[in-house]
Amino acid sequence: MACLPAPDLTELAETAVAFANTDGGAVVIGLDGDGAYCGPVAQDAVEHALDALAEHCIPGIETGLASIDTSGGPALVVRVARSPQVHAVQDGRVYVRTCHENRLLDGAEIRHLVSARELGDFEAEVVPGATPADLDPELLADYLLRRAQRLGGRVRGNAPDLLIRAGAITPDYGVTVAGILLFGREPSRWLPDGGAVFRRYLGAASGEYGGRPAVERHFDGPLVALVEALSDAIREQMRQPAGDAPAEDLPSGAVREALINAVSHRDYRLRGDRIVVSLFTDRLEVTSPGGLPGFLTTRSMDDGHYCRNPRLTWGLYQWGYAEASGSGVGRMNALCDAHTLPRPRFEAGEYAVTVRLMKAPAAHGNGQGTPGANGDAHDLNPRQQRALDFAAQNGSITLRELQTIYRDFRPAVLHQDLTRLVDCGRLRKVGSRLSPYYILT
Repeated sequence: MACLPAPDLTELAETAVAFANTDGGAVVIGLDGDGAYCGPVAQDAVEHALDALAEHCIPGIETGLASIDTSGGPALVVRVARSPQVHAVQDGRVYVRTCHENRLLDGAEIRHLVSARELGDFEAEVVPGATPADLDPELLADYLLRRAQRLGGRVRGNAPDLLIRAGAITPDYGVTVAGILLFGREPSRWLPDGGAVFRRYLGAASGEYGGRPAVERHFDGPLVALVEALSDAIREQMRQPAGDAPAEDLPSGAVREALINAVSHRDYRLRGDRIVVSLFTDRLEVTSPGGLPGFLTTRSMDDGHYCRNPRLTWGLYQWGYAEASGSGVGRMNALCDAHTLPRPRFEAGEYAVTVRLMKAPAAHGNGQGTPGANGDAHDLNPRQQRALDFAAQNGSITLRELQTIYRDFRPAVLHQDLTRLVDCGRLRKVGSRLSPYYILT
Protein backbone atom coordinates (compact mmCIF):
# COMPACT_ATOMS: atom_id res chain seq x y z
CA MET A 1 0.00 0.00 0.00
CA ALA A 2 1.13 3.55 -0.76
CA CYS A 3 -0.26 6.84 0.54
CA LEU A 4 -0.48 10.15 -1.35
CA PRO A 5 -1.87 13.35 0.20
CA ALA A 6 -3.18 14.53 -3.20
CA PRO A 7 -3.62 13.08 -6.71
CA ASP A 8 -0.26 14.36 -8.01
CA LEU A 9 -0.02 12.91 -11.52
CA THR A 10 3.75 12.30 -11.47
CA GLU A 11 3.71 10.46 -8.15
CA LEU A 12 0.55 8.56 -9.08
CA ALA A 13 2.06 7.42 -12.39
CA GLU A 14 5.31 6.26 -10.78
CA THR A 15 3.43 4.37 -8.06
CA ALA A 16 0.98 2.77 -10.49
CA VAL A 17 3.90 1.60 -12.65
CA ALA A 18 5.68 0.23 -9.57
CA PHE A 19 2.65 -1.76 -8.42
CA ALA A 20 1.84 -3.07 -11.91
CA ASN A 21 5.45 -4.26 -12.32
CA THR A 22 5.50 -5.98 -8.95
CA ASP A 23 2.53 -7.72 -7.33
CA GLY A 24 -0.16 -5.07 -7.50
CA GLY A 25 -1.34 -2.87 -4.65
CA ALA A 26 -3.46 0.06 -3.53
CA VAL A 27 -2.76 3.81 -3.51
CA VAL A 28 -4.67 5.62 -0.74
CA ILE A 29 -5.19 9.26 -1.67
CA GLY A 30 -5.90 11.51 1.29
CA LEU A 31 -3.19 10.23 3.66
CA ASP A 32 0.40 11.41 3.93
CA GLY A 33 3.46 9.17 4.06
CA ASP A 34 3.00 8.62 7.78
CA GLY A 35 -0.66 7.65 7.39
CA ALA A 36 -2.00 10.94 8.76
CA TYR A 37 -5.26 12.20 7.26
CA CYS A 38 -4.95 15.04 4.72
CA GLY A 39 -8.36 14.87 3.06
CA PRO A 40 -10.98 15.11 1.95
CA VAL A 41 -9.98 14.72 -1.71
CA ALA A 42 -12.33 15.56 -4.55
CA GLN A 43 -13.24 12.44 -6.48
CA ASP A 44 -13.38 14.24 -9.83
CA ALA A 45 -9.77 15.37 -9.36
CA VAL A 46 -8.67 11.78 -8.82
CA GLU A 47 -10.71 10.58 -11.79
CA HIS A 48 -9.12 13.27 -13.97
CA ALA A 49 -5.64 12.10 -12.87
CA LEU A 50 -6.53 8.49 -13.64
CA ASP A 51 -7.70 9.48 -17.14
CA ALA A 52 -4.35 11.17 -17.70
CA LEU A 53 -2.42 8.02 -16.70
CA ALA A 54 -2.88 6.70 -20.23
CA GLU A 55 -0.45 9.39 -21.45
CA HIS A 56 1.99 9.04 -18.55
CA CYS A 57 2.37 5.23 -18.42
CA ILE A 58 3.66 3.00 -21.22
CA PRO A 59 1.65 0.88 -21.87
CA GLY A 60 -1.49 2.12 -20.14
CA ILE A 61 -2.48 0.72 -16.75
CA GLU A 62 -5.97 -0.32 -15.75
CA THR A 63 -7.05 0.89 -12.32
CA GLY A 64 -10.06 0.74 -10.05
CA LEU A 65 -11.34 3.51 -7.76
CA ALA A 66 -13.19 3.14 -4.48
CA SER A 67 -13.82 5.18 -1.34
CA ILE A 68 -12.93 4.12 2.20
CA ASP A 69 -13.43 5.51 5.69
CA THR A 70 -10.30 6.22 7.71
CA SER A 71 -9.97 7.36 11.31
CA GLY A 72 -9.54 10.93 10.04
CA GLY A 73 -12.25 10.90 7.41
CA PRO A 74 -13.08 9.60 3.92
CA ALA A 75 -10.29 8.81 1.45
CA LEU A 76 -10.07 7.35 -2.05
CA VAL A 77 -8.27 4.16 -3.02
CA VAL A 78 -6.79 3.47 -6.45
CA ARG A 79 -6.29 -0.27 -6.95
CA VAL A 80 -3.63 -1.48 -9.37
CA ALA A 81 -3.40 -5.13 -10.42
CA ARG A 82 -0.22 -7.05 -11.18
CA SER A 83 0.32 -6.80 -14.92
CA PRO A 84 1.61 -9.42 -17.37
CA GLN A 85 3.54 -6.61 -19.10
CA VAL A 86 6.42 -4.37 -18.03
CA HIS A 87 5.33 -0.76 -17.59
CA ALA A 88 7.30 2.49 -17.61
CA VAL A 89 6.50 6.14 -17.02
CA GLN A 90 6.40 8.52 -19.96
CA ASP A 91 10.17 9.15 -20.12
CA GLY A 92 11.03 5.43 -20.03
CA ARG A 93 11.86 5.00 -16.35
CA VAL A 94 10.80 1.64 -14.89
CA TYR A 95 9.83 1.38 -11.22
CA VAL A 96 9.03 -1.52 -8.90
CA ARG A 97 7.57 -1.42 -5.41
CA THR A 98 9.66 -2.27 -2.37
CA CYS A 99 8.23 -2.51 1.13
CA HIS A 100 7.84 1.26 1.55
CA GLU A 101 8.76 3.07 -1.65
CA ASN A 102 9.11 2.98 -5.42
CA ARG A 103 12.53 1.87 -6.66
CA LEU A 104 13.99 2.78 -10.04
CA LEU A 105 15.46 -0.20 -11.92
CA ASP A 106 18.73 -0.12 -13.82
CA GLY A 107 19.19 -1.65 -17.27
CA ALA A 108 20.16 -5.15 -16.10
CA GLU A 109 17.22 -5.31 -13.68
CA ILE A 110 14.82 -4.20 -16.43
CA ARG A 111 16.08 -6.98 -18.72
CA HIS A 112 15.51 -9.57 -15.98
CA LEU A 113 12.00 -8.26 -15.35
CA VAL A 114 11.16 -8.32 -19.07
CA SER A 115 12.46 -11.90 -19.32
CA ALA A 116 10.30 -12.98 -16.38
CA ARG A 117 7.20 -11.34 -17.83
CA GLU A 118 7.77 -12.93 -21.25
CA LEU A 119 7.74 -16.39 -19.67
CA GLY A 120 4.30 -15.71 -18.24
CA ASP A 121 2.82 -17.29 -15.11
CA PHE A 122 3.29 -21.05 -15.34
CA GLU A 123 1.13 -21.54 -12.24
CA ALA A 124 -1.86 -20.14 -14.17
CA GLU A 125 -1.57 -22.64 -17.03
CA VAL A 126 -4.21 -25.36 -17.28
CA VAL A 127 -3.00 -28.89 -16.49
CA PRO A 128 -3.95 -31.08 -19.48
CA GLY A 129 -6.38 -33.81 -18.47
CA ALA A 130 -6.93 -32.59 -14.89
CA THR A 131 -10.49 -31.96 -13.71
CA PRO A 132 -12.01 -30.66 -10.46
CA ALA A 133 -12.49 -34.33 -9.47
CA ASP A 134 -8.68 -34.51 -9.09
CA LEU A 135 -8.83 -31.98 -6.22
CA ASP A 136 -9.10 -33.15 -2.60
CA PRO A 137 -12.45 -32.06 -1.10
CA GLU A 138 -11.08 -32.15 2.46
CA LEU A 139 -8.25 -29.78 1.52
CA LEU A 140 -10.71 -27.50 -0.25
CA ALA A 141 -13.02 -27.44 2.79
CA ASP A 142 -10.11 -26.66 5.13
CA TYR A 143 -8.89 -23.90 2.82
CA LEU A 144 -12.31 -22.25 2.55
CA LEU A 145 -12.79 -22.36 6.33
CA ARG A 146 -9.37 -20.91 7.11
CA ARG A 147 -9.72 -18.36 4.33
CA ALA A 148 -12.89 -17.03 5.92
CA GLN A 149 -11.17 -16.86 9.32
CA ARG A 150 -8.10 -15.15 7.91
CA LEU A 151 -10.04 -12.54 5.97
CA GLY A 152 -12.27 -11.76 8.94
CA GLY A 153 -15.55 -13.55 8.83
CA ARG A 154 -17.77 -14.91 6.13
CA VAL A 155 -16.55 -14.51 2.53
CA ARG A 156 -19.12 -14.00 -0.18
CA GLY A 157 -19.31 -16.45 -3.06
CA ASN A 158 -19.66 -20.20 -3.48
CA ALA A 159 -16.73 -22.59 -3.57
CA PRO A 160 -16.27 -22.67 -7.38
CA ASP A 161 -16.37 -18.87 -7.57
CA LEU A 162 -13.77 -18.55 -4.81
CA LEU A 163 -11.50 -21.10 -6.50
CA ILE A 164 -11.80 -19.27 -9.81
CA ARG A 165 -10.88 -16.01 -8.06
CA ALA A 166 -7.95 -17.76 -6.38
CA GLY A 167 -6.68 -19.00 -9.76
CA ALA A 168 -7.07 -22.68 -8.85
CA ILE A 169 -9.57 -23.37 -11.62
CA THR A 170 -10.59 -21.49 -14.74
CA PRO A 171 -14.12 -20.24 -15.53
CA ASP A 172 -14.63 -23.29 -17.75
CA TYR A 173 -13.44 -25.55 -14.87
CA GLY A 174 -9.98 -26.39 -16.10
CA VAL A 175 -7.55 -27.04 -13.22
CA THR A 176 -4.46 -24.85 -13.13
CA VAL A 177 -0.96 -25.73 -11.97
CA ALA A 178 -1.63 -23.67 -8.83
CA GLY A 179 -4.83 -25.63 -8.19
CA ILE A 180 -3.06 -28.99 -8.49
CA LEU A 181 -0.21 -27.90 -6.21
CA LEU A 182 -2.50 -26.48 -3.54
CA PHE A 183 -5.42 -28.91 -3.58
CA GLY A 184 -4.51 -31.90 -5.75
CA ARG A 185 -5.13 -35.43 -4.52
CA GLU A 186 -1.92 -36.56 -6.21
CA PRO A 187 0.12 -33.60 -7.51
CA SER A 188 3.06 -35.84 -8.50
CA ARG A 189 0.87 -37.46 -11.15
CA TRP A 190 0.83 -34.16 -13.01
CA LEU A 191 4.06 -32.56 -11.76
CA PRO A 192 6.51 -35.40 -11.02
CA ASP A 193 9.23 -33.04 -9.81
CA GLY A 194 7.00 -30.88 -7.62
CA GLY A 195 8.05 -32.63 -4.39
CA ALA A 196 11.11 -32.45 -2.16
CA VAL A 197 14.08 -34.48 -0.93
CA PHE A 198 15.28 -34.38 2.68
CA ARG A 199 18.87 -35.40 3.49
CA ARG A 200 20.65 -35.58 6.82
CA TYR A 201 24.45 -35.53 6.74
CA LEU A 202 26.67 -36.48 9.63
CA GLY A 203 29.30 -33.79 9.15
CA ALA A 204 29.49 -30.16 8.11
CA ALA A 205 29.99 -31.06 4.43
CA SER A 206 28.25 -33.49 2.09
CA GLY A 207 31.58 -35.13 1.26
CA GLU A 208 32.27 -36.35 4.81
CA TYR A 209 31.69 -39.97 5.87
CA GLY A 210 31.81 -41.38 2.36
CA GLY A 211 29.83 -38.58 0.75
CA ARG A 212 26.44 -40.19 1.33
CA PRO A 213 23.70 -38.91 3.64
CA ALA A 214 22.82 -40.88 6.74
CA VAL A 215 19.13 -40.29 6.02
CA GLU A 216 17.40 -39.58 2.72
CA ARG A 217 13.64 -39.31 2.33
CA HIS A 218 11.48 -38.22 -0.62
CA PHE A 219 8.18 -36.39 -0.14
CA ASP A 220 5.29 -35.65 -2.48
CA GLY A 221 1.84 -34.20 -2.01
CA PRO A 222 0.02 -30.85 -1.94
CA LEU A 223 2.14 -27.96 -0.73
CA VAL A 224 0.75 -27.73 2.80
CA ALA A 225 1.35 -31.46 3.35
CA LEU A 226 4.84 -31.11 1.88
CA VAL A 227 5.74 -28.34 4.33
CA GLU A 228 4.39 -30.34 7.28
CA ALA A 229 6.28 -33.51 6.25
CA LEU A 230 9.56 -31.62 5.83
CA SER A 231 9.09 -29.83 9.17
CA ASP A 232 8.50 -33.17 10.91
CA ALA A 233 11.57 -34.72 9.27
CA ILE A 234 13.79 -31.82 10.36
CA ARG A 235 12.45 -31.90 13.91
CA GLU A 236 12.88 -35.67 14.10
CA GLN A 237 16.49 -35.55 12.87
CA MET A 238 17.28 -32.71 15.28
CA ARG A 239 16.06 -35.04 18.07
CA GLN A 240 13.36 -32.55 18.97
CA PRO A 241 10.11 -34.03 20.36
CA ALA A 242 6.94 -32.98 18.54
CA GLY A 243 5.54 -29.73 19.88
CA ASP A 244 8.84 -28.37 21.19
CA ALA A 245 10.43 -25.48 19.29
CA PRO A 246 14.15 -26.11 18.57
CA ALA A 247 15.00 -22.55 19.60
CA GLU A 248 18.54 -23.28 20.76
CA ASP A 249 19.47 -24.94 17.47
CA LEU A 250 17.30 -23.39 14.77
CA PRO A 251 14.19 -21.23 15.30
CA SER A 252 11.25 -23.35 14.16
CA GLY A 253 9.55 -20.27 12.69
CA ALA A 254 12.58 -19.47 10.52
CA VAL A 255 12.77 -23.09 9.36
CA ARG A 256 9.10 -23.06 8.43
CA GLU A 257 9.47 -19.72 6.65
CA ALA A 258 12.36 -21.09 4.56
CA LEU A 259 10.21 -24.09 3.57
CA ILE A 260 7.18 -21.94 2.72
CA ASN A 261 9.36 -19.69 0.59
CA ALA A 262 10.80 -22.69 -1.23
CA VAL A 263 7.46 -24.26 -2.17
CA SER A 264 5.80 -20.95 -3.09
CA HIS A 265 8.64 -19.32 -5.05
CA ARG A 266 10.39 -22.19 -6.84
CA ASP A 267 10.23 -22.47 -10.64
CA TYR A 268 7.88 -25.36 -11.37
CA ARG A 269 8.77 -25.25 -15.06
CA LEU A 270 12.14 -26.87 -14.37
CA ARG A 271 12.04 -30.63 -14.83
CA GLY A 272 14.37 -33.05 -13.11
CA ASP A 273 14.92 -30.84 -10.06
CA ARG A 274 13.17 -30.99 -6.71
CA ILE A 275 13.44 -28.89 -3.59
CA VAL A 276 16.36 -30.25 -1.58
CA VAL A 277 16.50 -29.81 2.20
CA SER A 278 19.89 -30.73 3.70
CA LEU A 279 20.57 -30.89 7.43
CA PHE A 280 24.25 -30.69 8.46
CA THR A 281 25.79 -30.58 11.90
CA ASP A 282 26.14 -26.80 11.75
CA ARG A 283 23.33 -25.64 9.45
CA LEU A 284 20.17 -26.30 7.46
CA GLU A 285 20.12 -25.64 3.72
CA VAL A 286 16.95 -25.31 1.63
CA THR A 287 17.59 -25.26 -2.12
CA SER A 288 14.74 -24.53 -4.54
CA PRO A 289 14.90 -24.87 -8.34
CA GLY A 290 15.00 -21.63 -10.33
CA GLY A 291 17.02 -18.47 -9.81
CA LEU A 292 15.65 -15.36 -8.13
CA PRO A 293 12.58 -14.12 -10.02
CA GLY A 294 12.28 -10.90 -11.93
CA PHE A 295 14.59 -8.07 -10.89
CA LEU A 296 15.53 -9.47 -7.47
CA THR A 297 19.13 -10.00 -6.35
CA THR A 298 20.51 -11.23 -3.04
CA ARG A 299 21.26 -7.58 -2.19
CA SER A 300 17.72 -6.33 -2.89
CA MET A 301 15.78 -9.14 -1.19
CA ASP A 302 15.49 -7.35 2.15
CA ASP A 303 13.49 -4.40 0.78
CA GLY A 304 12.04 -5.76 -2.43
CA HIS A 305 9.60 -8.47 -3.41
CA TYR A 306 8.47 -10.10 -6.60
CA CYS A 307 6.40 -13.27 -6.74
CA ARG A 308 7.10 -15.89 -9.35
CA ASN A 309 3.90 -17.64 -8.27
CA PRO A 310 1.49 -15.00 -6.90
CA ARG A 311 -1.50 -17.38 -6.85
CA LEU A 312 0.37 -19.95 -4.76
CA THR A 313 1.65 -17.24 -2.43
CA TRP A 314 -1.80 -15.68 -2.05
CA GLY A 315 -3.41 -19.09 -1.56
CA LEU A 316 -0.97 -20.05 1.21
CA TYR A 317 -1.53 -16.64 2.83
CA GLN A 318 -5.31 -17.03 2.79
CA TRP A 319 -4.91 -20.56 4.15
CA GLY A 320 -2.91 -19.22 7.09
CA TYR A 321 0.38 -20.91 6.18
CA ALA A 322 2.19 -17.77 5.00
CA GLU A 323 2.31 -14.09 5.79
CA ALA A 324 2.20 -11.13 3.42
CA SER A 325 4.21 -11.47 0.24
CA GLY A 326 7.72 -10.09 0.44
CA SER A 327 8.03 -10.26 4.22
CA GLY A 328 9.63 -13.71 4.52
CA VAL A 329 13.26 -12.56 4.57
CA GLY A 330 12.51 -9.95 7.22
CA ARG A 331 10.76 -12.52 9.43
CA MET A 332 13.64 -14.97 9.15
CA ASN A 333 16.09 -12.19 10.03
CA ALA A 334 14.02 -11.15 13.04
CA LEU A 335 13.69 -14.72 14.34
CA CYS A 336 17.42 -15.36 14.01
CA ASP A 337 18.19 -12.03 15.71
CA ALA A 338 15.87 -12.94 18.59
CA HIS A 339 17.78 -16.21 19.09
CA THR A 340 21.18 -14.49 18.68
CA LEU A 341 21.92 -16.60 15.62
CA PRO A 342 23.51 -15.49 12.35
CA ARG A 343 21.03 -14.17 9.83
CA PRO A 344 20.11 -16.44 6.91
CA ARG A 345 22.58 -16.58 4.05
CA PHE A 346 21.33 -16.62 0.47
CA GLU A 347 23.12 -17.97 -2.55
CA ALA A 348 21.42 -17.43 -5.90
CA GLY A 349 22.47 -19.02 -9.16
CA GLU A 350 20.80 -19.08 -12.54
CA TYR A 351 18.85 -22.25 -11.78
CA ALA A 352 18.69 -22.51 -7.99
CA VAL A 353 18.44 -20.48 -4.80
CA THR A 354 19.80 -21.76 -1.48
CA VAL A 355 18.88 -20.45 1.97
CA ARG A 356 21.28 -21.36 4.79
CA LEU A 357 20.20 -21.22 8.42
CA MET A 358 23.16 -21.56 10.76
CA LYS A 359 22.86 -23.35 14.10
CA ALA A 360 24.14 -21.96 17.36
CA PRO A 361 27.84 -22.87 17.75
CA ALA A 362 27.15 -24.85 20.92
CA ALA A 363 24.51 -26.91 19.14
CA HIS A 364 26.97 -28.82 16.96
CA GLY A 365 29.96 -29.02 19.27
CA ASN A 366 33.57 -27.97 18.87
CA GLY A 367 34.98 -31.31 17.78
CA GLN A 368 36.76 -31.86 21.09
CA GLY A 369 34.29 -34.26 22.69
CA THR A 370 33.65 -34.18 26.42
CA PRO A 371 35.61 -35.55 29.36
CA GLY A 372 32.91 -38.14 29.95
CA ALA A 373 33.10 -39.29 26.36
CA ASN A 374 36.84 -39.94 26.35
CA GLY A 375 37.54 -40.96 29.93
CA ASP A 376 38.53 -44.59 30.61
CA ALA A 377 38.73 -45.33 26.91
CA HIS A 378 40.95 -48.42 27.35
CA ASP A 379 37.92 -50.73 27.67
CA LEU A 380 36.26 -49.47 24.47
CA ASN A 381 36.83 -50.65 20.94
CA PRO A 382 37.50 -48.00 18.24
CA ARG A 383 33.89 -48.07 17.02
CA GLN A 384 32.51 -47.45 20.49
CA GLN A 385 34.95 -44.62 21.12
CA ARG A 386 34.01 -43.07 17.77
CA ALA A 387 30.32 -43.34 18.68
CA LEU A 388 30.95 -41.47 21.95
CA ASP A 389 32.93 -38.78 20.16
CA PHE A 390 30.18 -38.37 17.58
CA ALA A 391 27.51 -38.09 20.28
CA ALA A 392 29.62 -35.50 22.09
CA GLN A 393 30.02 -33.39 18.95
CA ASN A 394 26.45 -33.75 17.64
CA GLY A 395 24.39 -34.19 20.77
CA SER A 396 23.29 -37.75 19.94
CA ILE A 397 23.85 -40.71 17.65
CA THR A 398 21.62 -43.32 15.99
CA LEU A 399 22.34 -46.78 14.66
CA ARG A 400 21.87 -45.52 11.11
CA GLU A 401 24.47 -42.81 11.70
CA LEU A 402 26.94 -45.32 13.08
CA GLN A 403 26.27 -47.47 10.00
CA THR A 404 27.10 -44.48 7.80
CA ILE A 405 30.48 -44.16 9.54
CA TYR A 406 31.23 -47.91 9.51
CA ARG A 407 29.73 -49.25 6.29
CA ASP A 408 31.82 -52.43 6.34
CA PHE A 409 30.33 -53.69 9.60
CA ARG A 410 27.04 -55.52 9.93
CA PRO A 411 24.22 -53.59 11.66
CA ALA A 412 24.02 -56.26 14.36
CA VAL A 413 27.66 -55.62 15.33
CA LEU A 414 27.12 -51.88 15.52
CA HIS A 415 23.92 -52.35 17.51
CA GLN A 416 25.90 -54.41 20.02
CA ASP A 417 28.41 -51.55 20.29
CA LEU A 418 25.64 -49.09 21.20
CA THR A 419 24.04 -51.58 23.59
CA ARG A 420 27.40 -52.08 25.31
CA LEU A 421 27.76 -48.30 25.76
CA VAL A 422 24.28 -48.15 27.31
CA ASP A 423 25.01 -51.09 29.62
CA CYS A 424 28.21 -49.52 30.91
CA GLY A 425 26.53 -46.19 31.52
CA ARG A 426 28.24 -44.18 28.77
CA LEU A 427 25.09 -43.61 26.66
CA ARG A 428 21.40 -43.34 27.38
CA LYS A 429 18.76 -44.63 24.96
CA VAL A 430 16.01 -42.13 24.13
CA GLY A 431 12.95 -42.24 21.88
CA SER A 432 10.65 -44.94 20.60
CA ARG A 433 11.60 -48.56 20.06
CA LEU A 434 11.41 -48.13 16.28
CA SER A 435 13.48 -44.93 16.08
CA PRO A 436 15.70 -44.59 19.13
CA TYR A 437 18.72 -42.33 19.48
CA TYR A 438 21.49 -42.26 22.07
CA ILE A 439 22.82 -39.37 24.13
CA LEU A 440 25.72 -39.06 26.58
CA THR A 441 24.94 -39.74 30.21
